[in-house]
Amino acid sequence: MSCEIPSYVLRYLELVEQGISCKEQKALAAHIRKCFIQDDIYVDLEQAERYLSLVKYFPFDRLFPWEECLLVLWNCTYWRETKRPRWKWLFCMIGRGAGKDGFIAFDSMCSLSPYNPVPHYNVDICANNEDQAIRPLQDLIEVLESPKHERKLNKHYYHTKEIVQGRKQKGIMKGHTNNPKGRDGLRSGKVVLNEVHQYQNYDNIKVFITGQGKVAQPR
Repeated sequence: MSCEIPSYVLRYLELVEQGISCKEQKALAAHIRKCFIQDDIYVDLEQAERYLSLVKYFPFDRLFPWEECLLVLWNCTYWRETKRPRWKWLFCMIGRGAGKDGFIAFDSMCSLSPYNPVPHYNVDICANNEDQAIRPLQDLIEVLESPKHERKLNKHYYHTKEIVQGRKQKGIMKGHTNNPKGRDGLRSGKVVLNEVHQYQNYDNIKVFITGQGKVAQPR
């Protein structure tokens, strides 16, 4: 029943446990260790390696330890029996300038990539205003339009100013402003509620989250 903790996760846990960190981080580290001992789960290491290989197309070259940890737990850790994500929900509270939008852009690139086996895995980003909704999208588009990598990435991703689509699995990344009307028809694989601390009510959260279930492995 025990599952070995992958190095990408273990590195962050040890930084939290051995360094200066808050009580919430220490509680998180303890919880993750407990889950890897008690839960019947596994980590798709091949998927994790392939996802993390995409970071070379970004200007930051490598993810922070907390980003590697979250990516592997959120996207590559599954219940052994059902093959469903062990951690469907991710609540990430970080300080300004820590690289949130860059991480969303990278995570979305992974979800749209050929390495995600789920077809039509749409990534819908909801935010209070247009700038917040499309910032991660713009970050990913900048990566796709990089002269150094554009030709290669064009084989796997299609984009306009409004969307990015994975060519193989047909998943689409799109930003949505704070208006729950007309969102009932969404077929989200992954919902990103950006800048959630500014939301005035739960309307958008309810609409986006309850729209899931039409696509496998919702997050």
